[in-house]
Amino acid sequence: MTSNPPRWIASRLDRLSRLSRRNRRIIAVATLLGLPGAHAWSSFWLTTSMPNILWGPVTFVLFGATIWGAVLLYGFVRNRADMPGAGLDERQRLMRDQAWILGYRVLSAVILLATIAVGITVLGFGHAVTLDATTTTAIVLSVTVLIPVLPAATLAWIEPDPVEES
Repeated sequence: MTSNPPRWIASRLDRLSRLSRRNRRIIAVATLLGLPGAHAWSSFWLTTSMPNILWGPVTFVLFGATIWGAVLLYGFVRNRADMPGAGLDERQRLMRDQAWILGYRVLSAVILLATIAVGITVLGFGHAVTLDATTTTAIVLSVTVLIPVLPAATLAWIEPDPVEES
């Protein structure tokens, strides 16, 4: 037995399903860059003489972009990015598969670029790469939060604009 969401939730989910591709792409980029951006901002802020009052709001906005973006993406995608795909029609399954493939390509490219950057730093310039607790925490949090969001973000990215019914 399935239950329907309350009317106010259903109306918001209906509005999410009508988001344009452009808006969905903006949300996806903000979601995926918010958390790493917050860590980069914090690292940058520690090396400057900026006032403390500026650090909190900027960090809060960047964390919020990831949290609210993930909520919006999951609201748009619902269960269409899930791998079992129960209840999906052929077109939805094809879109889901394309989204997963694109997500793995994006993830592979990010890992490859990071590996190349570390390799050039160590082998090319002879600098040691040290991972302190702050950097390790930033990497772990980014990986554990963003990898599960990646299929929803890529599906929202490639999904065509909804067709207006007349």
